[in-house]
Order: sequence, then C-alpha cells, then structure tokens
Amino acid sequence: MRFHDPLWLLLLLALIPWLLLRRRRARGQPALVVADWGQVGALPLTWRARLAPYLPWLRPLLLVLAILALARPQTVERESRVRGEGVDLMVALDLSTSMLAEDPRAGEPRANRLAMAKDVLGEFIRGRRGDRIGLVVFAARPYPAAPLTLDHAWLEAALARLRTGDIEDGTAIGDALLAALNRLRGKVAVEKVAEGKASPGRSGSQAIILITDGRSNVGATTPQLAASAARTLGIRIHVIGIGSRGMAVIPIDDPLGGTRYRQVQADLDESVLGEIATITGGGYFRADDRGGLSRVFQAIDRLEKRPLEEKVHFTYGELFPPLLLGALLLLMVESTLRATLLRTLP
Repeated sequence: MRFHDPLWLLLLLALIPWLLLRRRRARGQPALVVADWGQVGALPLTWRARLAPYLPWLRPLLLVLAILALARPQTVERESRVRGEGVDLMVALDLSTSMLAEDPRAGEPRANRLAMAKDVLGEFIRGRRGDRIGLVVFAARPYPAAPLTLDHAWLEAALARLRTGDIEDGTAIGDALLAALNRLRGKVAVEKVAEGKASPGRSGSQAIILITDGRSNVGATTPQLAASAARTLGIRIHVIGIGSRGMAVIPIDDPLGGTRYRQVQADLDESVLGEIATITGGGYFRADDRGGLSRVFQAIDRLEKRPLEEKVHFTYGELFPPLLLGALLLLMVESTLRATLLRTLP
C-alpha cells in the first residue's frame, strides 16, 4: 500500500495540539454547582449518560478518517512484462532403454539416468524465462514431444509424462538432430541444406541440446551429417553425455514377480558426440551423476543467455472512498446526537 499525496498526513500532527487545546477548554467550561453530590451519584445511570463521554471523540476520529482520505491510500499491483527476443532451444532427449540404467555406486535410493535428466532439465526450463523451448525425444526414431513454446509449465508437464518403451529401442542420434532442426528452422530449410541449396548463416538465437547415454546405431542420417546441416543453418548443438563410466545396472521386471537387475557396460560414444559439438560451435559435456548434470546445465545456461529488457507496470486501487464515507457518516452521527439525544445546555 502507498499514499498518493502523503503530505496531507502532516495534518495528523496538527491534531495533537488541537486535542490538547480542546481538552483545556473543556476543563474551563462552567460547571453546575450541586449542594450534595452523593444524592446525584445515587441516581440511576441512564444510557444517555453512558454515551455522553464518547461523544467528544467522534470529532477527532472523523478528522483522522478525512485526513487519510485526502492522502489517498492505494493498493499497488505489480505487472511485469519481458521485452526483447529470447533464445529458441530444442532439447533432444534419449528415451532408449539404456536411459533406465542406475549407477550402483550412487547409494540408495538410486535414480536412473532418465529420471535425473528430467529432474535437472525441469529446473533448467524454469530458469529460462522469455525463451521458447521445445522437446524432441528419440530412441530408434524421433518424435516431437512439445513444440517451441513459452508455456513452460505445460512443457514441464509434458516432460514429466515421458517414459521409455513407447517407441522401439535404439539410438537414432542423427535423425533426432534433424527432427530438432526441423522444429527450429522448418522442414523446407533443412531439406535445402541436405540438397546443398542453402547458403551458410549464423543464428545466435537458436540452439539444440542433445542428451544421450549411448552411440548412434540406427537411423537414416549420421550424426555428422546432421551436425553439418546445423552448422550451415547457424545453429549450435550442445551435447550432454550422461552416465558413469564402467558397469551400470538396468532394472528388469521379472515374469515371476519383483524386479531383477542386469549389468550393462557403458557405451557412450564420446568421440562422435564431441565431434557434433565441435562442428556446430557448441560444447560437449560429460555428466556422471545428478550434481554433474546440474553443473552442465548451468554452463549451457550461461552460454545461451541473451539480455532481456524488463518493463514493469504498476496498477493502483483507490482506498479513499470508504474512508471518506466513514468520515461523512461520523459527522452526521455526531451532529445528530449533539442536536437531539445528547444535547447539552450552554
């Protein structure tokens, strides 16, 4: 809350000497001389006699309300609008079965690679205000999970619903990157690049984040070809290789009931993943656990920042009408009581 004209509040200070002077004058007024006060005190106390001591306080109270109304108290509502162009980010997330792998050295409770990626990616999305973010998921083939959107709450809900097993298993990294490029620059532009009909260009406001734990083993497009197309279109690709080195375990539903674990060897093709990032001018990052993955996203967050201009609007709600109405009502009540029920003789 704020006061539009706060200088009127200084009148509240002027009320103090006025009240003191008013009290002194009340003491100096002529009093009725009574021979025997005891007999007067024995008289029954009427409701008029009970109300009379409060009547002098109505005038100061209505003056306080009137002064507050003159100062115009207001409620303040803040509305923030972001101006400026953000970054268009497409996330390509691996949903192959190997993303269910858990690191046995991580302690209990263990989180699989997909759960860690979804958790940290959600935090990253919440921090990218003003950016359009989309999501492509892939295994043996890619499919779009969310278009480029500023509705990050909806995007997080779509991310939370992802699970492995919805598409055939495999790791089609090249096809996934082309699908992400189609979402960023359109299918026609990507096809022209593939046919060699597009000229190179830079787009500082678009990037792809690839998250995978394996090597490309299926698909019609090689990762290097997809990276070359991204470079021609001026789009950086940041690559995150997720998963610890060595052995990991994948939970498998036992037909006889319960869950058993199968050991798998890490198969992260770091040489190809690093090549994808190098071709496009992006960065390659390795994340062995949740803490490492969080630091990787922080680094990408710094690389893909663009300054945003924020314009703040304030709206105000007036509070003086109730105060003014209260002062007028008190004035009417006081004037009526003084002239009728609580009238005093001079």
